Amino acid sequence: MMASQKIKFSKKPNGCMLLLTVFAILLLLQLVSSASNGPSPFEKYLQKQQAYFQNRVDGWWGLAVTAILICISFNTLVYMLGFALESQEIKNYAKAEFLQVSASSLMIFFAVALIFTVTSAGSPVSGFDFMGDLLGNGASSISCSAAQTGRFYIWAGEPGFGQGPIGAFKCKIQEKINALDAAYADVSHANLAVEQYTSICYYLLGVPVYCGDWDLGMHKRVEEAHLVASKLVDLQVALHSEFVLAEYVQRNMLSVFLPFGLVLRIFPLTRGVGGLFIAIGVGFFFVWPTFFLLTDPTFVKVNNPPSQEMQQGMCFTGFRGSAVLLAGVVQTGGAGQQSDLAILQGKDLVYQMTIATQFYPFVALVLTLIFIRAMTPLLGGDMGELMKMVSRLG
Repeated sequence: MMASQKIKFSKKPNGCMLLLTVFAILLLLQLVSSASNGPSPFEKYLQKQQAYFQNRVDGWWGLAVTAILICISFNTLVYMLGFALESQEIKNYAKAEFLQVSASSLMIFFAVALIFTVTSAGSPVSGFDFMGDLLGNGASSISCSAAQTGRFYIWAGEPGFGQGPIGAFKCKIQEKINALDAAYADVSHANLAVEQYTSICYYLLGVPVYCGDWDLGMHKRVEEAHLVASKLVDLQVALHSEFVLAEYVQRNMLSVFLPFGLVLRIFPLTRGVGGLFIAIGVGFFFVWPTFFLLTDPTFVKVNNPPSQEMQQGMCFTGFRGSAVLLAGVVQTGGAGQQSDLAILQGKDLVYQMTIATQFYPFVALVLTLIFIRAMTPLLGGDMGELMKMVSRLG
């Protein structure tokens, strides 16, 4: 009989298998970590805006290249004319135009990098780095009752307002519109019974014996309600105009004004208008909404990772300015109040809304006009008489 052979397995682990196992575990941990972290809301907002801007800029490439070739051909002919006439002035003009066309070409080709991706030693250089540095690149937010949670997170955004500082501006405007609608409904409902009483007249043989409007107190109350309601409507018109302006800025500054200004800057005759359009596009998209948020006392800046200096209870907890008072008024609703109380609340709301509607956006507008006034000459643009008149506000 043949002796049975026993197969012995080595109990010592294989070095290659152990190394592969460790590598697989590390790779799995890295994948889980990257999946759990993911891009931050600020990075998602930046990627979305960059894709949108790149899509719009691609539509201007054909026109921009055509304009560059036309200017290069024209400058070549001008230089040849100066060489033929032995005119140094014409040669210098052609050389200067070559430099201007080269600068415009570099601005067009690197427009996406200048706005989105340029950084220098960790300091903000691009437009979105500027906003992220001032407003924070984490869960920065402002108080807004028009948002679903009562706070508008700037980089996450809301479906009806969008993302970013302009979305936050639109949310604050909608908050004020909702408050004015509620106040108008309260004043109208509370004044309904009083106005019905003052509208009744009693006649005897065709002669008025008594009218409710003859009561001076009732008459003054009704007219005061009419005045408050008319002021509320005036503020609503101004707020709806600001909302439409913010929507226009959000859709057109980077997609129309900036590319169109870059193309216009190529030609000598339209270089002034082109530089002005570039400054307007950058100023109203970046500077205007950013400084509007910085003037809002309910704004909370959060960096990612959070800064150790930002502790809870340090953000305007004792401030009692008009904006904080306004936040308490905007949260209140309710109808069916007494006439005097509704009119009193309406008057207070008109006062606070007038400040919030005109003062804070006006401060941001002045800072934006100062930026446009400073940047337009640097971009080779011309302010023009109209813009000089407007810039005097700054």
